[in-house]
Amino acid sequence: MLAREAGISVQQVRNYEQAGLLPPATRSAAGYREFDESHRRALASARSLVGAYGWDDAVTIMAAVHRGNRETAVACIDRAHAQLDRERDRIEQALHAFEVVVTHPLDADPRMAAALDQMRRQSRPLRIGQLADLLGVRTSTLRFWDRAGLIRPAREQVTGYRVFDVDAARDAHLVRLLREGNFPTTIIRAALDEMHSSPDGRPERVGAELHRRRSQLHQSSWARLRADAALMTYLDWRDNPGLVSDQRAGGGSTRIRPRR
Repeated sequence: MLAREAGISVQQVRNYEQAGLLPPATRSAAGYREFDESHRRALASARSLVGAYGWDDAVTIMAAVHRGNRETAVACIDRAHAQLDRERDRIEQALHAFEVVVTHPLDADPRMAAALDQMRRQSRPLRIGQLADLLGVRTSTLRFWDRAGLIRPAREQVTGYRVFDVDAARDAHLVRLLREGNFPTTIIRAALDEMHSSPDGRPERVGAELHRRRSQLHQSSWARLRADAALMTYLDWRDNPGLVSDQRAGGGSTRIRPRR
């Protein structure tokens, strides 16, 4: 009956109990699992948590509650909310970074245009000194960006010199542009990763994807708040089962046939 009420399979109910998402069920003389109102309420809270936090965090939270260790449960909830906050901040900074890029098209910048023109004229990639002169940065700066993983120039096979093709030069120019905007290295790296993962690398498309992920993040935040509310309702009932109103008509227990 418990599985039917929740719209899930009997095996799923067993899995929930074994994982600690439900309190341990008692057994009848015939070996049936017996579930009562505490399991109904726990199942409603657990399913909300699984949908909002994922299986692993939901198990950590509910199993800790059923062990009487609420400190572990609330610590897991705090970490999950903090993770969303960090991701939200990263997305907002990345969006700001791409606004800078969109308003300053890379190839339209005179310095980048000069670098592309030089590559066309010499029919080969630029060496580090050439690119540094054209972009208006020091060679030591380009080497630092390389060591930091922000740019990925190739190497000449004979000399081992760093050389920059069109894509590597654009990356260097983007890093320079964002560094001038005082963006931290973590955001610059994230912006480059987004550009490289985009099918065509267009900043406008990357920005649209970031907006989509920001919207998903807001939805996740609200889902977790609803799950938190469901958990608090369950905890209040566990603390004061006689004081919390029961909207269910009747009570009693339900049974699940044991597996043979």
